[in-house]
Amino acid sequence: MKTLTLISAGLHRPTPERSEYLAARDEMPRITLYQRYMESDMLDNRFMETRVPFWRKALYRLIPSPLDQVIEAWCIRKRYDVVVTWAERLGLPFALLLKLTGSRTPHVTLSSWISGGKKAFLLKLVHTHISRILMWSSVQRDFAVNSLGIPPDRITFIRKFADQEFWRPLDVETDMICSAGVEMRDYPTLIEAVRGLDIPLHIAAGLNRGIMYETVAAIERGGALPPNVTVGKKRYGDLRDLYARSRFVVIPLRASDTDNGLTCMLEAMAMGKAVICSRIRGQVDVLQDGVTGVFVKQGDPQDLRRAIVELWNNPERAAELGRNGRDYLERYHTIEQFVESVRDVAEEVSGRRGDRRPPIDSRREGAEKTADAGS
Repeated sequence: MKTLTLISAGLHRPTPERSEYLAARDEMPRITLYQRYMESDMLDNRFMETRVPFWRKALYRLIPSPLDQVIEAWCIRKRYDVVVTWAERLGLPFALLLKLTGSRTPHVTLSSWISGGKKAFLLKLVHTHISRILMWSSVQRDFAVNSLGIPPDRITFIRKFADQEFWRPLDVETDMICSAGVEMRDYPTLIEAVRGLDIPLHIAAGLNRGIMYETVAAIERGGALPPNVTVGKKRYGDLRDLYARSRFVVIPLRASDTDNGLTCMLEAMAMGKAVICSRIRGQVDVLQDGVTGVFVKQGDPQDLRRAIVELWNNPERAAELGRNGRDYLERYHTIEQFVESVRDVAEEVSGRRGDRRPPIDSRREGAEKTADAGS
């Protein structure tokens, strides 16, 4: 099965070869696992710069991103058994182009938030040209079925992942707490909750692909930070060290029907860390209150402060929740499970079940990485 995957990624990311080298050295997660086991070409910004004919590349300079990627995918779609689009900003325009041209290319899209007005309207219009929608939010899945009338058999619930080999428990002293991420975060509430506490907090947030999210800018608008709070983006290895030093991880969220914060949550659970998270409508599928973490009232600094102090003063309880979280992630949210789930659906819609590869063996994968690194 030959796959084309559209992703929003820039030239600032390492090449696949460099990524595999860094993963083998335990310096970054195994982000190329999907590409290799899906046998996929990744249509990202690097693809657009290096593999597109000159004349089309010149035309694309007149077209805003990511529409240039969408058009290029349409141009080369017949070379592949299936096209996978990662996120609505790629999947919905591609489906629209398929519909306008009468193309029945097998098309799988991964989607996390379709309840926004424009996206909801467009999905209702073009879902006939999406072979399968993969969603990791049950709230968004229910919206698609009940509010947009998408046939349930066109949607597959899939569990998002963390690389459990990179994000793993490390035996270091915990002397702080942390938070991370930029989308729909409520950092002013978190900062107010820890103000005056003798608990160091680092917020791992900053520019994201050159963009300053309003949620991060809100930190500066709040004035001078308390002496126990620091802010700054972290690279993979530094972020892992931050998680490791943290007794638990706090994910303060703005109210929404999306599962924002899920990546941070899964990384923290993979590290064996308890999670304190705002209770919002969209964040319902992973965190188990009292088992792997603690939910608190959204936008309530006093309730958040209470939960932080209680868990900080009970490190045994924090460690127990963290162990439960690691166990839960290993059972349901590993990167191998995610890739196999996507591959199963892609093989089904493309009619290439006969080409099925054996399940990914994480132990063999680790051995291959070690061998490649030593060569």
